[in-house]
Amino acid sequence: MRLFNCVLAAFFFAGSSANVWAESLQTVTVAQSSTEQVITAEGSIEAVKSSLLAPQVAGSITAFNVKAGDQVKAGQVLARIDTRIANQQAAASQAQVAAARAQLSAARQEFERKQRLYEKQYISKAALERAESDYKTAEAQAKAELAQTGVATVQTGLHIVTAPYAGIVAEVMAEQGDMAMPGKPLLTLYDPKETRAVVNVPQSQIASINSGAEIKVSIPAAAESERSLSATKITVLPTADLVSNIVKVRLLLPQQLTSISPGMFARAMLPTTSTSLQNQIFIPAQAVIKRSELMAVYVVDVQGDPQLRQVRVGRKQGDNLEIIAGLQAGEKVALDPMAAANFKTKKLLKK
Repeated sequence: MRLFNCVLAAFFFAGSSANVWAESLQTVTVAQSSTEQVITAEGSIEAVKSSLLAPQVAGSITAFNVKAGDQVKAGQVLARIDTRIANQQAAASQAQVAAARAQLSAARQEFERKQRLYEKQYISKAALERAESDYKTAEAQAKAELAQTGVATVQTGLHIVTAPYAGIVAEVMAEQGDMAMPGKPLLTLYDPKETRAVVNVPQSQIASINSGAEIKVSIPAAAESERSLSATKITVLPTADLVSNIVKVRLLLPQQLTSISPGMFARAMLPTTSTSLQNQIFIPAQAVIKRSELMAVYVVDVQGDPQLRQVRVGRKQGDNLEIIAGLQAGEKVALDPMAAANFKTKKLLKK
């Protein structure tokens, strides 16, 4: 057994300095956690309002007025598409409207004339009815041409891409001179006023989330004042990923954050009401030795002798690691594995 411990110690600390000796070791007593249990979930930041803008008509892009990172106002022109064909179609529609109105005027005059003749019994009723039918047909044709002109006018307006709301251009996927096609994205726009963290939670743990408790969200890349936030609303999406069985949880963040942008890494601490997470064992992460797939700690016995013991670890909570197997409450663990290894080596050499 002593030889086994020496081999493991040499395995973990090969190449370490042999000048570090410790006559006494700092230890921590293993105890079951009595603090509020949480689920640590990781994900990213996304904007609540985000749009992928694409044109509704085809044509060459004649102007592209924005680039990634630009702030735009609602209604601001972002891009223009060649309108020459649309303008010609609109002009043709207007000409057809003018022709239809002329025919309508002639048909109306003919119908009114036939009415006067019929009143004097100079023509038959059938002739009057034919004149009335021609007049109604011309009237319907004029309305149809007028509606078609409205469509052509709308089509012309679709050649101008405007911002649907005030926001920031996140990405530009086209340039001036490119061919725009319906459904082919030109740019991505988002509103920075409202953001949320979207984290991934195993499906088995969703039911244990205490949605009524305060939920902390950590964003390491944000400004110091915005690195730790409290979520204002939690939304659990109703579906899970078929392969990973992961459920996405949306955590709405406070508004008007200045250093938060979509894509940033986020970590959420989700309080749980599950009794299955009670009586867990956590020890400081610094006490755990990791070499490849092997995890171990130095357990100090009643004689003060550190013994290397393999453990199985779980999730990380702050500066602590969950110990799933290998330790029991009441045992003492060396906080400094280096000092424990040197202490053990020195003791064996003396013998």
